[in-house]
Order: sequence, then structure tokens, then C-alpha cells
Amino acid sequence: MCGIIGCFKKEGCYDTLLTLLHRLEYRGYDSAGIAVLSSGRKTLTVRKRKGGVSGIEGRRIAGETGIGHTRWATHGAPSDRNAHPHVCGKFALVHNGIIENYLSLKEELVRGGAEVASDTDSEVIVRLIEKVYTGDFFAAVAAACKRLQGSYAIAVLCKDAPGEIVCAKYKSPLVAGASDDALYVCSDIPALCGEAEYICTANDGEFIRIKDSKIVFCDEDGAEISKVFERVSPVLRAEKPQQGSFMEQEIREIPRALAETYVGLKGLDFAVCARELRQTKRLFAVACGTAYHAALAFKDAVERDSKIPVLCHTASEFRYRKPLVCQGDVVVAVSQSGETADTLEAVRLAKNCGAYVIAVTNIEHSSITGLADFSIVMRAGPEIAVAATKSYNCQLLCLYYLAAQLYFYKNAQMPAYYSQLCLLPEAARAAFDTFIPMRILAEKCKSARGMYFLGRDRDVRTAAEGALKVKEIAYVFAEGYAAGELKHGTIALIEEGFPVIMIATNSALTGKCENALEEVRARGAYTVLFTQDEGAMSKSCADFKCLLPSVCEELMPVISVIPLQYFACRMCIERGYDPDKPRNLAKSVTVE
Repeated sequence: MCGIIGCFKKEGCYDTLLTLLHRLEYRGYDSAGIAVLSSGRKTLTVRKRKGGVSGIEGRRIAGETGIGHTRWATHGAPSDRNAHPHVCGKFALVHNGIIENYLSLKEELVRGGAEVASDTDSEVIVRLIEKVYTGDFFAAVAAACKRLQGSYAIAVLCKDAPGEIVCAKYKSPLVAGASDDALYVCSDIPALCGEAEYICTANDGEFIRIKDSKIVFCDEDGAEISKVFERVSPVLRAEKPQQGSFMEQEIREIPRALAETYVGLKGLDFAVCARELRQTKRLFAVACGTAYHAALAFKDAVERDSKIPVLCHTASEFRYRKPLVCQGDVVVAVSQSGETADTLEAVRLAKNCGAYVIAVTNIEHSSITGLADFSIVMRAGPEIAVAATKSYNCQLLCLYYLAAQLYFYKNAQMPAYYSQLCLLPEAARAAFDTFIPMRILAEKCKSARGMYFLGRDRDVRTAAEGALKVKEIAYVFAEGYAAGELKHGTIALIEEGFPVIMIATNSALTGKCENALEEVRARGAYTVLFTQDEGAMSKSCADFKCLLPSVCEELMPVISVIPLQYFACRMCIERGYDPDKPRNLAKSVTVE
């Protein structure tokens, strides 16, 4: 969740650290800090405080080597004392992850006379390093890591070793980067784009040393590990919009993202996984949050057309339910960042059970692509706003394309919707016509204490995603339900003015959807209808109606969600909040 950065730059690293921390801020913005080590004076200067990265800006700190951190709190409330870097003796440390045995380690350190200065789990790491240090910087870090249980990506400075950063990685992402004038370590590949020309990701149990103007990967004994650096594209870098929020900008990028993702899919050789797709008798899909809604849409498409069962699991529960995964099964893992901790653990379990894993992600050199047997890398581009928008639309496109490939290898022909996948970018652009009505609807609903999003069949997935967006950034209780479930408890909460939003894109079920609207309207609800069917809209009892652009019904979830994404964004703004930085959330969920 947290963002960590390390930098060695001969002409000074301070400005670079701040720039990269600003790019990492979507990983957490509870507090921020930097530590800079000057080789000339061997001074370690630390600046940290509660709040965003802008709070630590100030007079430039001299020094060639530095580390930085932007925090999403796990242990200890957001505060100056809990902010990273944590310092003990000659050492400063930043950490992303969770140390599960920190309480026992903390008790041991306190018994030994340590005066713990924060409420975090991270502080125990730097205190362990200081405790075992006898002059060998790397050996002290490696020895401390042997005591840790949980997940971590750490970057450490030592006053005795100017120009050196020692890093370690276990179940939290860590990447090294290099350019002509600087060396980096970072928890996030997109943050390095535009700074580093070459990158290389660390595997679990590996260490990274920046020393003598070089980057070296090594094992816990210090033995060098041969690694290959790859050139990274600067296009992954996101520029701050001239006006408005990142979320608004990213919604407007959906047509471009879909078009580029479609081109990428057309160039992908699915024959590599043809045998697995042809022979499989069932599939699993694992994901979290928004990506889980995309996985459910994939389930709908595969079961409808290929008649193969797809067992969808939230990744956070998958490995604890002892799933019946075995040799011959295909597991589809969906993660925007490719670093979602729960999804990665689900993938590891699936592979241990002999399953074939297909990853759908937005980051090519991510942890999940390193684990998967086959990867579908969408081209949504960088997504900075914490709430996913364009990445969800691209996930749907990738998953529908995968479902079509599965159908082809089973039936020697493509499903009917395949020919219309190319029409999605233009339909998405047409959906922008709904934005003015969405502004009006957001203004009408901004004082609501709660709302329902309803749908039937594939529209249930869109309803769930629309509700999630409102919860995430507007802080209004919202739930997505199957419309037929209203009478089984849900309708009890309907009262005068309660917004009920119906997504009805399945022509065979529009009558059923209209019945549900009639039922809640009779009880005082403020009813809203989204449909591409002009006839159904003209006959509807809904108080507010929105006409959607039309593509074939199987693909409507890619398009029908766009006005809901924008509605949530406008609700957030109407209520006075920042859509890019919702409270308590972070973009890349790298801890359980």
C-alpha cells in the first residue's frame, strides 16, 4: 500500500525524491517523509510529517543518497511520530508491507532496553538492524530480515555507508531502475517511468544494493544474482491534468485506452495457451474489488457462450477456503497493478495445485506477470486516481476477448459479439453525452444517505461497480443488487426520496426491471433508469432517465458503467471531496 523510493544521484537526490514521492502518493497519503545522507559530512537528515508529500517540501537537503516514503497506515494512526523514515542510531528505514510478528519482536527489543518511538510495525525492523550491526551494513539488514514474518519491501541507509542503499523484498513489490545520472529502487514501476530508462524487478528473498554507483542484486549471503534490466517506456508516466482531477481525466481517456488495448489484444498470440483452453472443463477467476466485478462479467460471458462453469472467488478468501483447484484447471487472475497481495497469493496457490494461470493486468513487468503462465497486458495507461475507471473498462475488454478465444478453441468459430469489440472505443466516446445529465443527477442525489443500484443478468455486475464507486469516493452508503432480490429484505430500507438506480440493457428483462422500479417508486423512492432501449425509456415510470449508446447487449457492461463512473466522480465533487484521494484507500493493495 505504501510507496517507497530510494535514489542515488551524484548531484543531489532531494528534488528527485520529492518528484517520485508525488507520483507514488496514490499508494498512500496519510504521512510522508524523506531521509538524505550526505557523503561529505556523513550526516543523515530526516524530514517527515503527517499529511501529503507537499508537507515535507522546503529548503533543499544536500546529499547524494536518499530514501522516501508515502504512507497508508496499517499499524498506528497517521501522525508525525508514525511517519517514515524510522531512524535508530546510524540507520534510517522505509517499509511497505506488514510485519506479522512485530509484537513479539517489539517486546524483545523493549526488554533489551529499546525505547520505541512509534506505534508502527516498521520501527522494529530498523531497531533489529541497529541491534545486530557490527560494521557490516548488508549483513545487519540480512540478519534482521531473517527474523521477520509477513511481507516487506524495505530501503535502508546507514551513516557509515554514504552512497549506499540496502533493500530487501518479500511479498511486497520492489523494482530497481537506472538512468544516465541516477540509480533507483521503488515500490512502483509507473513512478519510475520518465526517470529510469531501465528497470529490473526483485523476486522474493532477493536483496538490492546500490553501492559504488552500481545496482547489484544478491541473496541473503551477499552472493550476486544475475539479472536482466529491461527498457521501460516513458509513456507509462502520467502528467497532472491542467484542470480537474486525475479521475475525470482518466474517464475521458477510456476511448483511447480501449482502442489501444484492442490493438494489443489483436497482436497477442493466444495459441500459446490454446491447449489449456481447449481441454479445460472448468475455470476459476480470482480478483479483488473492481477487478472482481470484471471477473464476474467474464463468468457470465463464458458460461453463456461456452457452457463451461467459471468459479469466481474474491482473492482474499480464495486460499483460505481450500479451493478445489487441480491439474487441468485454468485460473484467470485479474489485477490492475499486478501487485495485489491477495491476488498474488491466490495465483501462487493455484500454481502449486497444478493449474494453468492467465493474468490480466495493466503493468507488464509486475509480480503477477512473473508468476503467470500467460499474461494479457492491457494498455489502459497509468491510472493515478485511487478509484479504478478506465482500467475496469479495459479489463472487461480483455476478459471478453479471452472468453471469445476460449469459445473459438472449443467450437472452431468466434462468438457473435467478437466482431463488435472494435466498436467499443467509439461507443465509449458516445457515452460522454451522458455527462451533463450525470452532473444534474449528482446534484439531485448529493444529500442522499444511501442508494441502491439494481440490474438483472449482466447488469448486476455494472450495478455493483457503480455502487462501489459511490462508496469509494463520495462516502455514501450504496449497494448493487440483483433487481429480483428487492423483495427479499432490501426493499425495507426504501423511504421517501431514496435513490434507486436501475441499469437495464438486456431487452428480454426490461419489463422485469420496470416492475422493480414501480415497486420502489410506490414506496417513495427517487427512481433512475439507464438503458439503450429508447422504447423502454419512453414507457418507464422512472423519475430520471438516461439513454445509453448502443452496442450488442453482451458488451454493454463496458459502456453502461461509464456514466456511473462519472456520476460517482461528480457526487464526490458536489460533496466537497477529492476524487483522486479517497480517505482510507490506496491504489495498489500490497498487504492483506
